[in-house]
Amino acid sequence: MSDPGLVLRQGSMAEIEQALRTATDDIRTFLTDLLDTVDAQTAGWTEETPSRQAQRRFERALGDGVTRLGDALDRLAEEVAAHAERSRAIEVENVAIVG
Repeated sequence: MSDPGLVLRQGSMAEIEQALRTATDDIRTFLTDLLDTVDAQTAGWTEETPSRQAQRRFERALGDGVTRLGDALDRLAEEVAAHAERSRAIEVENVAIVG
């Protein structure tokens, strides 16, 4: 008897998908909270100061990076869900063939 090449557990796939979605939400929330804190602590800076301009540039770059990361994690979660659904359909088909 041969060993199976791959064992896929639907519950594990669902946990992975949820972990990716939770991580995405947590990262976005953390960034929003962080930027709110920075804004509160630098409230005295006017938009014309070099410090504020540099801070805004960094904030935009950081936000863009987090957006790309979040989008990538969202796509990964979608692919995990799609893979889980495909594997479930294959398993149903295999059971029907064997049964």
